[in-house]
Amino acid sequence: MLQPAPGVLLVAEPFMADPNFARTVVLLVEHDVKGSFGVVLNRPAPVQVREVTDFFGEIEYGLYVGGPVETKLLHVLHSLPSLEAYSQKVSENLYWTMDMRVLRGVLAARHIPETHLRFFAGYAGWAPGQLDKELALNAWILAPSKREYVFSTKPETLWQRVLKDMGGKYAVIATFPPDPRLN
Repeated sequence: MLQPAPGVLLVAEPFMADPNFARTVVLLVEHDVKGSFGVVLNRPAPVQVREVTDFFGEIEYGLYVGGPVETKLLHVLHSLPSLEAYSQKVSENLYWTMDMRVLRGVLAARHIPETHLRFFAGYAGWAPGQLDKELALNAWILAPSKREYVFSTKPETLWQRVLKDMGGKYAVIATFPPDPRLN
């Protein structure tokens, strides 16, 4: 049975009332006795990174809303082994970093496709034991992560895709309308 851990996905149950997490897919970056931390993978912001900071120059990367906590902080998920020393490993060939100086140097030297690099403003965080309580209340469905989920080119359908890929009852859940009164 899948347990919460770095690299595991949290898929919001279909009728989650919290608008910050309704129909979201969160990648856990940390989960331990001190709490949990992750980023929402399927909430693209209506702006690009260069529109919120000139630190990287005129880069052409979309920005994602990583969660409701500290929304002015940038986080980056990447699959660049050359940056491993400046990053925290999340899962096989997936890293998280906030070291923007090193990243700026890499981006100045070469273009990295968005299928290897994703910027997030803010994060999702849980106090010690909070996520475990939410899991006990079935607020989240745990799912294995895949590279194509993390760097999805269609974030608007990621919630349904993860559930469909899980099969069985989860594939049925993926078809639930956002408002069951409209069914």
